[in-house]
Amino acid sequence: MAENLRKLVSNDFLRTMYENLERWQRDYNTNSCDQNLSYCLEFIEQVAKMQGQLFGILTTTAQEGGRYDGVEVIKSRLLPWLEASFTAASLGKPIDSKVPSLQA
Repeated sequence: MAENLRKLVSNDFLRTMYENLERWQRDYNTNSCDQNLSYCLEFIEQVAKMQGQLFGILTTTAQEGGRYDGVEVIKSRLLPWLEASFTAASLGKPIDSKVPSLQA
């Protein structure tokens, strides 16, 4: 697991993403609607890829912990967050502050 995390940190993904977000913000008002939508979709795709990597790390970490280690953390932090997020998305509502934080 540590190797997967090291790879995620070392690939400069977040730094590059932040720079691209800043550039998009700077150019937003001069971009066409299609350009702004394309930027937004690119970021959604990038975040989805990163989430895939993080869920891979989560899976590996849970497997390393044994049969029941980590279950309470997942039940108390991840599941409520996922439920609130998917419920809001299915109702077409923006996710608000009522969504539980994943931070302890």
